[in-house]
Amino acid sequence: HCRMASHGNHTHTHMSVPKHTTSTWCFFSISRGLSTTRFLAASMSPSSCSFRSYSFQGISFMKKPHIGFVGLGAMGLPMLVNILKHHNAGGAGGQVQSTSSGGGNAGGGGNAHVTAFDSSDVAQKKVHATCQGLGLDVRNFTFASSLNQVVRTSDVVITMLPSPESCKAVYDEMLNNEDVKTSLFIDCSTNDPNTARQIADKVNQAKLAPTSNAILEASNPVYVDAPVSGGVTAAAAGTLTFMLGADSEIAAKAAKPVLSTMGSRVITVGNTVGAGCAAKLCNNLVLAVSMAGVSEALALGERLGLRADELSDVINASSGRCWSSDTYNPAPGVQRDANSGELAGVPSNLAYDGGFALRLMLKDIRLANEVAEDGSLPMAHVAEKLYEHTASIVGENKDFSSVFDVVYGGAGVKE
Repeated sequence: HCRMASHGNHTHTHMSVPKHTTSTWCFFSISRGLSTTRFLAASMSPSSCSFRSYSFQGISFMKKPHIGFVGLGAMGLPMLVNILKHHNAGGAGGQVQSTSSGGGNAGGGGNAHVTAFDSSDVAQKKVHATCQGLGLDVRNFTFASSLNQVVRTSDVVITMLPSPESCKAVYDEMLNNEDVKTSLFIDCSTNDPNTARQIADKVNQAKLAPTSNAILEASNPVYVDAPVSGGVTAAAAGTLTFMLGADSEIAAKAAKPVLSTMGSRVITVGNTVGAGCAAKLCNNLVLAVSMAGVSEALALGERLGLRADELSDVINASSGRCWSSDTYNPAPGVQRDANSGELAGVPSNLAYDGGFALRLMLKDIRLANEVAEDGSLPMAHVAEKLYEHTASIVGENKDFSSVFDVVYGGAGVKE
């Protein structure tokens, strides 16, 4: 059922949908002057009662997108799996492209087509093992042999890469292609704002192939930065927070439904590309300092005869409470599952394996110190030294909460 509502020089079309209808990706066309932009408007749940289509000096329509995913590391793999979960549940109904150097095809059928890329040969096996363990339908999940294959087939490409250098290299390779069909690039990596803007400029200068099934009907693709917060645990649970930086409201609207398949919250910050990365660096500066502060306090408490779990209870009921104390406690034997009471699967309970690697925390702190330029972040500089020392002792792949053990000599609670 449709009804039209006019507002000024544009028209909204409301279409009611039966409650039993499965959700789908919806793309709409918006024209502004000489350029026309189609944007991904919404991912509707089966209980939703209406789609909204916009027409502005043009005709609106819906289409199912192809989505590419590049980077299947500790964060990228669970993010991709959550896209597959969404599709298996009948959510997005679109086709997902992801890339890994393994090549090959997992077969046909299913709700989504997924092709993935990662420079690691192990990525393909990990994706299939994870999906098999979860009982996900991967009959339409394929691995491409190159980055070029992703941009030749995908409407939207999501990247999740470990460093600014790797981001620049990947985007240079993807854009060195005369057959780019990707209209929207969503970068979930943590970069400095300048790197994000440099990549955005390169993306904006690229030309879309004439045969592109584009979200953006303009001749150039668009880039947004959307780094994440929540770590591996939230990536697996699909509860990540995305900090979205975009040069236009339309680009932000296009990215949000895609990001919502992997997280619980998308916060638009600023009004330009790079704002998401700026917010991420600020957030992780707080995280670095708060983890060191909680570790220092717990270690002091132990020296004064307090148990780490009892002191954590006090902190979590008082003004010192923070994520590092109530969700990701650095003291072994303290963090417990709120429902079962069993030890939670945080790194401090797992010999500081997994989680947020020291090399990644150090990358973020260093980026914050670099963009400040004038040395005006004294706490960031101290935190950088603390985590550098920790990494020199236990290795840069251990979780950053190991600062409690290495720097402060904390013991935690032993059963």
